[in-house]
Amino acid sequence: MNGLRAGLAIVGDSAPGEPEPSLALLRSDAQAIREHTGVPASAFTVRSRNAGELSAALRSLPEEVEAVYLTGTEPAKARAAQRDIAASGGVPVITEEETSGIVLTAAVLTRSHRLQVAPFAATVVVAGSDTMPLLVPLLVASGVGEVVAWRRDDAAGYPLAEVARNATVVVDASGDLGGTVLVAPDRSAGLLPLPGLFAALRRGLVARPVNDPLYQLDVHRACAHALTTLTPVDRLLPELSDPDVAVRVLDAIEEALRPPRKR
Repeated sequence: MNGLRAGLAIVGDSAPGEPEPSLALLRSDAQAIREHTGVPASAFTVRSRNAGELSAALRSLPEEVEAVYLTGTEPAKARAAQRDIAASGGVPVITEEETSGIVLTAAVLTRSHRLQVAPFAATVVVAGSDTMPLLVPLLVASGVGEVVAWRRDDAAGYPLAEVARNATVVVDASGDLGGTVLVAPDRSAGLLPLPGLFAALRRGLVARPVNDPLYQLDVHRACAHALTTLTPVDRLLPELSDPDVAVRVLDAIEEALRPPRKR
């Protein structure tokens, strides 16, 4: 492992035999978080063959680490490690699947709005839905009227071109289709929900996931909607440099988790 001690650890994981995560890129992410949001962040790399090894590696991070942002690992492995650490009361883990799902949902809502299609009237096709299982339920929870999950194995019986013919938005969750579809966010966009999520974790607002991978759909939906409110007219997403991003996301999380008022 490499890195300085910090509140938020940005951790890149790889399996033995795979290319090691670029520490320079991870450090660049941490620097962007620090400079634009003031959140203390540092970069680390780990290697693990399975979720158990990944959990052990994350547990060995410095004591000063308050939360982990886990990138570069297979989603199922990341979720398993996340739940394992949560069950033992360890440091909270935010996965890349979560932030990518939030950001893609925000982009879908923004594009639908610009097409003058209300979410409840929209049809969204998620191509490669098996590579980001969180995305389909998150879109449904965000009010999208019809969400179609499509995998490459479906191509023989249901060609994507036919499935997507009347879609409002087509999302490429796997990032390898090309064409005029929404693709997984770049590195900087994937960082957008992190400062607000980290602040919510610090305040004890966000529960730890133990058994259910969809443990925080309300939180993720709130984050996505918050991002849409800050998106400039010429973009699909806000920028990390926007000073309101962290505050707006935190406020949205607090509102989503606030108990209903008694009459």
